[in-house]
Amino acid sequence: MVVTASPLTWVVRALWLSLPLTCGELVAASLEGRSGPVRGAAVSLAWALWAAGLLASLVTRPAALTVLRVLAPLPLVASVVCSLDASPSVLGWLGLATSALVLVAANAASVGADFVDGASYGDERRFSLRPPAVLLLGPVPVTWALTALVLPTGVLLLAARQWVAGGVLVAVGALSAWWGFRVLHRLARRCLVFVPAGLTLVDELSVVDPVLFRRRDVHRIGPAPADTTALDLTSAATGLILQIDVDPAVTVTPTVGRGRTTEAVAVGSVLVAPSMPGALLAHADERRLAVQRG
Repeated sequence: MVVTASPLTWVVRALWLSLPLTCGELVAASLEGRSGPVRGAAVSLAWALWAAGLLASLVTRPAALTVLRVLAPLPLVASVVCSLDASPSVLGWLGLATSALVLVAANAASVGADFVDGASYGDERRFSLRPPAVLLLGPVPVTWALTALVLPTGVLLLAARQWVAGGVLVAVGALSAWWGFRVLHRLARRCLVFVPAGLTLVDELSVVDPVLFRRRDVHRIGPAPADTTALDLTSAATGLILQIDVDPAVTVTPTVGRGRTTEAVAVGSVLVAPSMPGALLAHADERRLAVQRG
């Protein structure tokens, strides 16, 4: 399937491409007076991370989305740190603004939708799911810090001849980056997939195995009523919740906490939280599913 990037995805690419011009002076000013090894390590890290982010922005796949969203906060973090060390010029302030825009745009729903749908093949269409709100309030930022900050900090400490602290952080950072990427990538794999047979929920946070809602069995998909008793598979996501009603009932094995018994249940209605519910309902209409918007 050919994926057409949304305008905002192209904005992310253009903003990322401009970072060396808008943030370069700020970083250079901050590095004045530093030792040669520190300057060399900082510049090498900056170019490597910039190249990785640019490549990730051009490859519309879920794994590239995880890379892009892990790297997106780093220009803003670096710009803020550098601005505290050296007073920003006009171009430096522009770099700060550009870095903030990169962070916001890279995390937009339409950008995520492009990358998640990039894994579609044949007659498929994939729609990303909103992350659980509780994860965004603490676990995700902490995991991001362990993934993106520890290893570069260790490299800079080694360049500054802080051998013990630098060596420990490089070793720990390599492991935490590997672990953190795997954890964060679980969010990018969550999706609802339209297939010729119907609609499939792929979400290891809410169900043990993917669940297929067969086309002929779906008799309603639309906003969930306020008094719904449907099985909640949103993982506590916020925003507009959709309800899928099927007849006959479909077998679902919800994900449960460790130490608890997982049991399959037969349900006639489930709740899901797509990142772009309006676009999903419009596509369901195109596939002639029973869409009800009211």
